[in-house]
Amino acid sequence: MIEVRAVVKRFGEVPVLEGVSLELERGASLGILGASGSGKTTLLRIIAGLELPESGEVLMDGRVVSRRGWGMAPHRRGLGFVFQSPALWPHMTVAGNVSFGLRSLAAPEARARLGRIIEDTGLGRLEQRYPAQLSGGQARRVAIARALAPQPEWLLMDEPLSNLDRAARDEMLALVEHIVAESRAGLIYVTHDESELERLACRVLRLTEGRLIGDETR
Repeated sequence: MIEVRAVVKRFGEVPVLEGVSLELERGASLGILGASGSGKTTLLRIIAGLELPESGEVLMDGRVVSRRGWGMAPHRRGLGFVFQSPALWPHMTVAGNVSFGLRSLAAPEARARLGRIIEDTGLGRLEQRYPAQLSGGQARRVAIARALAPQPEWLLMDEPLSNLDRAARDEMLALVEHIVAESRAGLIYVTHDESELERLACRVLRLTEGRLIGDETR
C-alpha cells in the first residue's frame, strides 16, 4: 500500500503541491490527470523518492519512506519508473539497457528474466540494436521493459506516450495494459490526456495548481 499524507512541496517561493493526500492499495491502477504545472509529475517523483517533500510524508506498506529532509533511496522502494523521454543509455544495446536492473541476480536467472521481458514487450528482433537505431515507439518499449525487468511492485509512468503519433500511442497503450495485467504490478500513470486513462486506470485523481480537486473510481 502507498500512502501520501499531507505532502507539501515548493520550488523556492513557488508552491507545487499543497497538502496532497492519497491511499492506494497494492496492485491497484491510478491515473493522475492535470494540465502542465498542476504538480502531477512532482507528486510522482516524490512517491518515487526522486524529490523530497517540504512537509508531510510518504509511506509504503506502513513504513515511512519520505519525509522532510530524508528519503529511502529510490532503488529500495520496489518501483519501476518510466520517464517522459525514454532516457536509455546510448552506449548499451537494447538487451544491455533492459538487463541493467538485473545485475544482482545470478547469471542464469538474469538471462531467463531478460528473455521473458524481451518476449513480452516484443523486442526480440531488436536486442542488439543501440538506442540511436530505434524509432520513438521502440525506444519507449525498451524503457518500459527496463522498468519491469526487476519485477517491481509498482510501475510509475510519467507521460510516457508524449510525442508519439496516434498509431504508436495506441500500440503502447495496448502494451501497458498487457504488461500490467501479466505482471500484476500496481500502476501510477501521470498524463494530461484523459483518453489514455479510459483504458488504464480504475481510479483517477485530478490535480489543479497543486491541489486535488477530484477522485473518481471508474
